[in-house]
Amino acid sequence: MVGEDQMVTLQKVRRDAPWKWLKLGFEDLRRAPLVSLSYGFIFVLGGALISLLLMAIGGEAAIPVALSGFALIGPALAIGIYQVSRAFERGEKPRFRVVISRYPSRISQVGFLSVILVLLLLLWFHIAQILLIVMAPGGPYEPGAFVEFLVSTGQGLTFLTIGTVTGAILAAFAFTISVLSFPMLIDQDVDAVTALVASFRAVFGQPFVMITWAWLIAFMVVAGSVFFIVGLAFTFPWLAHASWYAYKDFAPVPETPAAQA
Repeated sequence: MVGEDQMVTLQKVRRDAPWKWLKLGFEDLRRAPLVSLSYGFIFVLGGALISLLLMAIGGEAAIPVALSGFALIGPALAIGIYQVSRAFERGEKPRFRVVISRYPSRISQVGFLSVILVLLLLLWFHIAQILLIVMAPGGPYEPGAFVEFLVSTGQGLTFLTIGTVTGAILAAFAFTISVLSFPMLIDQDVDAVTALVASFRAVFGQPFVMITWAWLIAFMVVAGSVFFIVGLAFTFPWLAHASWYAYKDFAPVPETPAAQA
């Protein structure tokens, strides 16, 4: 982005820093299990409601697409968990709350970034729908038959490959714009553009660290998905706490520091 060097400065972090972030994130989860896991179950409940809605309309085959897309907006849904880690840092007692309850002036900035993630989510749904219409017209849409179609036919394997690559690209873009931006908006009185610049600079300035972090996030999301409600309700807040420490390690500072909240 134009003007990155002039807008935000970042600290250099160690290559093995993502493992430290996970360790610190787990400590926060352990210190505030009730609050953190409550956020986790709310996140999972949203995914469960999406799944139930799709089953009710006969769209079981679309559940994996919907849930993977739902994960794109995870950083926006984690703002309350960032507040928990922030409270520990300030010596405060963490409570169940969201950022807009204390910082109404930041609603528009958080909302702006959230809209970008929602647009990515909608784009992913439309791409998946187009692929389904083009490569599997008329079905099969039942879960068992659809899985067999994916792994045993040329069209199915093509659909799976294109869908996976497309989803990975959208996920990478979502990661790039949100990895530091949401925690930064929680912690500093900055605008959304400044927060976006911080995220872009972290990803492109220290790619090895951030690729490692992205792979760890992907692995934990997949591992948590195996156990669905219990697994994701645990891994989601854990990753959110860890993301707070990623932000703190990079310590983004605007060229003209804004007043801290």
